[in-house]
Amino acid sequence: MASLSEIDVFLREIASRSDWNDASTERLRSAGEETLLSLAQPGGDQADGNAPRLRILARPDGRTMELEFVAVSEKENIEDRLAYLGEQVESSDESEISFRLLRHYASSVRHQKYQGVDVVTVRVEASP
Repeated sequence: MASLSEIDVFLREIASRSDWNDASTERLRSAGEETLLSLAQPGGDQADGNAPRLRILARPDGRTMELEFVAVSEKENIEDRLAYLGEQVESSDESEISFRLLRHYASSVRHQKYQGVDVVTVRVEASP
């Protein structure tokens, strides 16, 4: 949560570069905030007091923006952990994270959980 303001600035810049209107920008920012809140829910992997490390990728595609949040709870390098994802067995359990508000802002939400890694992919569509 300490990085929320930096993430917000990042999302505003991406929306601005994509010429999104104010309503679309607010929806993108809200989706980003809700995703971060979902990843930071109590009882998650950060229960030991170590905040997860986070990497966010944004892929603009016309009137759609895909955001990928990758949270790693352990002290390993995120890129090293991602390299092993193809070898891990996927576990998708949406009951782990409440996506109700997030789904209000996003056109699709996908959560994948691997050993020590949460990957949340969110697609937000710009309004006309």
